[in-house]
Amino acid sequence: MKIMDFSPANCKNCYKCVRNCHVKAIQIVNDQAQIKEDFCIGCGKCFVVCPQNARNIKSDLDNIKMSIDNNKKMIVSIAPSYRGIYKNHKKLITALRSLGFDVIEETAIGAEIVSDLYKDYIENHNNKNYITSCCPSVNLLIQRYYPALLPSLLPIVSPMIAHSIQLKKKYGQDCFITFVGPCISKRCEAFGYQETGAIDAILSFEELDTWLNERNINIKDLEESQLDSSASAYGQRYPLEGGISKGIINTIEANGFRSISVNGIEDCKNLFKTLTEDNLENLFIEANICTNGCIGGPAVSKNNENIHIRQLQLDQRLNVHNEKPSYEINNTSVYNRSFSNNYITKNKATDKQIKEILKSMGKMTVEDELNCGACGYNTCVDKAQAVFEGMSQPEMCLPYMRSKAEKLSNIIFENTPNIIFLVDNNLNIVDINPAAEKAFLMHSKQCKGTPLSKYIDDSDFSHVLDTKENIINKRVIYKNYSLVVNQTLLYLPKQELIMAIFYDVTNVEKKNAELISLKKNTLEIADKVIEKQMRVAQEIASLLGETTAETKITLMKLQQIVLGEEGVIK
Repeated sequence: MKIMDFSPANCKNCYKCVRNCHVKAIQIVNDQAQIKEDFCIGCGKCFVVCPQNARNIKSDLDNIKMSIDNNKKMIVSIAPSYRGIYKNHKKLITALRSLGFDVIEETAIGAEIVSDLYKDYIENHNNKNYITSCCPSVNLLIQRYYPALLPSLLPIVSPMIAHSIQLKKKYGQDCFITFVGPCISKRCEAFGYQETGAIDAILSFEELDTWLNERNINIKDLEESQLDSSASAYGQRYPLEGGISKGIINTIEANGFRSISVNGIEDCKNLFKTLTEDNLENLFIEANICTNGCIGGPAVSKNNENIHIRQLQLDQRLNVHNEKPSYEINNTSVYNRSFSNNYITKNKATDKQIKEILKSMGKMTVEDELNCGACGYNTCVDKAQAVFEGMSQPEMCLPYMRSKAEKLSNIIFENTPNIIFLVDNNLNIVDINPAAEKAFLMHSKQCKGTPLSKYIDDSDFSHVLDTKENIINKRVIYKNYSLVVNQTLLYLPKQELIMAIFYDVTNVEKKNAELISLKKNTLEIADKVIEKQMRVAQEIASLLGETTAETKITLMKLQQIVLGEEGVIK
């Protein structure tokens, strides 16, 4: 089951998530970003930087609401970072109660349990180095990318799980425990523990704020209230950089170790790489994937206080006079955990394959390899390797695609027989194509920036600019240039430009005129022929009439002669 991924409907193929993923766990499939969970460390950086907020994270909110409706014993384990993230942190406790939670305790209690277990482990073992295991993303990073360091990971559960174990003992196995905090990777950690019943739900501060807004609960309007159980500064320092080491520094130093605090993915990667390559010993490494520690977690509202204000507020609100809460650790084994080697193996492309992929991206020579990082990979060779692995696509090379698009658009612009003008909102010429240069006897370099009216009538352009209504296929005659065109003027609001496309119909008009003239001449000739034929017919008819009359007279005379002869015979 996918715990986190991107929403395809929102993903706009900008590659910002790829550029910000430090372990390159994001695969581009059909121009859509997808998280490859086997590679992912759950840091949430990609979701923070996504401009479209295309996050799709498994949510337990419906399960929480249903459990409240079913009258379960609802327990909150709230991350101690809430003291720095929320200005009205005591009113937040009241807000949680108003949502239906019965008991609210501080996860820092679990942090104090973990610290005690850390001390006990260090005192009874002799490891080369120790790395804290409180941050789920650090654990995943080591398991998947630096498995040689697994023996250094302290095999102790996180404060969230340690506190949940205590809460189940205290309130019964049937109680419903919700962890509330600023971390996304806690969902990855909790997934397995939800199956065992150690924790029931995860609720991020971001989800909590959304839920409060849905219920029209304004934290500012509420009264302050206290936690049902809180920790001392010993555990409350965990969200701050160096907060873990500070509580157990005496044990660390007494056993001959030096304390190092490392925060942020790149710093963690650099240190872990150094540990695997160099013979460094006797280090107690407090590692956290989030810059500035858990107080800089990704699952908080975007309108929250900046990281420095959070740090100051948390530091000022530590319960420095509180004594450690009482708890029993009868069986330390329930707090133990193991880590598996889930090393990511990748097939390496050959030099020949890399070159072929580079060529497909327009990288024919070394000089073509810009190594700009726009695709999310540090070098063009790294990008080619990602294409080979199926994690990336050649089209993700933005300079190449831009160059390709520019070449294509230039080919069209330069070679189309249509006349093209680009005119700004001051009716000055921005650009013209070669067809326009030839038709209007202009030179692009000389005419750019000059008024269009200097060359042609700009009244139609002015009309389009004023009305923002396009003119389509209007017949216009430019007598001075012996041109007849079908003129289309398109207003481009984003660019604040008018694009004029003139289809030259001069030759067509000339041919049409010639055809009309030919038809006219043909009709005139036909008229003359018909007229002549009519005259001939009339002449023939006249001649026929004369001969007919003469024949009739002759016949009559002949008749008279015949009749006369008959009379003589009688």
